[in-house]
Amino acid sequence: MKNNSHFKKCISITCQFLVLLSLSFSSFSQSDYPNRAIKVVVPFAPGSVPESVLRIFTQEMTARFGHPIVIEHKPGASTNIAAAYVANAPADGYTLLLTNLASNILNKSTYKKLAYEPDAFMQIGLMAVTGFYVVVRADSPYQSMNDLIQAAQNSPVSFKYGSLGSGGASHLVTELFRSKTGIKELLHVPYKSGAALDLIAGRLDFMIDASVINQVKSGQLKALAVASSKRWPTLPDLPTTTELGYPDVTMSAIIGLSAPAKTPAGILDKLNQTMIDVGKNPENIKRILAMHAMPVSMTRAETQDYIKQQSEKWKPVIQSLQISFED
Repeated sequence: MKNNSHFKKCISITCQFLVLLSLSFSSFSQSDYPNRAIKVVVPFAPGSVPESVLRIFTQEMTARFGHPIVIEHKPGASTNIAAAYVANAPADGYTLLLTNLASNILNKSTYKKLAYEPDAFMQIGLMAVTGFYVVVRADSPYQSMNDLIQAAQNSPVSFKYGSLGSGGASHLVTELFRSKTGIKELLHVPYKSGAALDLIAGRLDFMIDASVINQVKSGQLKALAVASSKRWPTLPDLPTTTELGYPDVTMSAIIGLSAPAKTPAGILDKLNQTMIDVGKNPENIKRILAMHAMPVSMTRAETQDYIKQQSEKWKPVIQSLQISFED
């Protein structure tokens, strides 16, 4: 009987020791973070403005951490490929997602079935926001957004527009544009990448997207408006959709970092504080503004609340437009 009691006591002590050891190891892992390379998965093709903003941050964060932050591209399926990859990765802070409208806000409402849970991510923080621009090719006959609307309304053939995938941000804002401007029908052409190139080549009639600013700056595309309630500070002469009479046709793209939902809070806090510190660098602010993006700095809680508010805002809009996909 004594032996049995002694055995149970040993088992209890051993279990307590293992729990303490596990907690100590977890605490050490967080305080030691990062001790190897971090990977950020980008759901867009190489060369996008979000990626360029991300590289400003990863360059300085690499120097601060003493370990590289590498970027891996997984475009396609309206960012669902990249999102599923990160959502199913180990929650250890070494695989992160470039936060974006589709993965973090829209897809949970546009897709009936996802390869990941809608609450699969914890928000780390935001870096910047960018505008969505109504654009046509440089030699287009349309000199204003009203020219484009009238032509699309009167055309016997549906105008074609491109987007970075069905159900994505550019698809949604363009269908919202169609609905609010009274255009009966538009032909949607979803792309994995290269939509802007087809617009430049004349195979599309227009686009509304956040990734086209480089082509606007180079003169290959012409911006007719920014889908915003206020003029974009770096493009003060470009009218907004609101002042042109369409206040509901507004959208901003977000750029930030997300992690798998069960990532330890200590790791998320360290990443967030580093992002905030990097975002305060005047040289970094200047570089971000040069890309026509607006620097943004938020705590983890503020970022989480912002994502929640935007999700609640867009859900009824998506339902009213009847945009829905199986997978």
